[in-house]
Amino acid sequence: MDDQNKIEPDYVKGFNEGYLIAQHRPDLAEQLASIDSDFIRLVGFKAGREQYEAERVREERLPNWLTGNRSQKDNIAPTRSKDRDIEPDK
Repeated sequence: MDDQNKIEPDYVKGFNEGYLIAQHRPDLAEQLASIDSDFIRLVGFKAGREQYEAERVREERLPNWLTGNRSQKDNIAPTRSKDRDIEPDK
């Protein structure tokens, strides 16, 4: 792998930390992301936090049956009469 495609390990650590902290402690992630610095780990942190926020917003737009958040009401199939036949009556 050449140097252009190599990702800094500190960036990856920061990205993962930003994603996880945004997921579990969004208030803390917001405070940490407000730090003004050019450290590579903090840049990764901010990117991870932004990634989590983008995914969260995208999931809010999806219907329940795509997100896996089905309610009991969604799982109930419409009832059909056992007396009905597929063929129409003549």
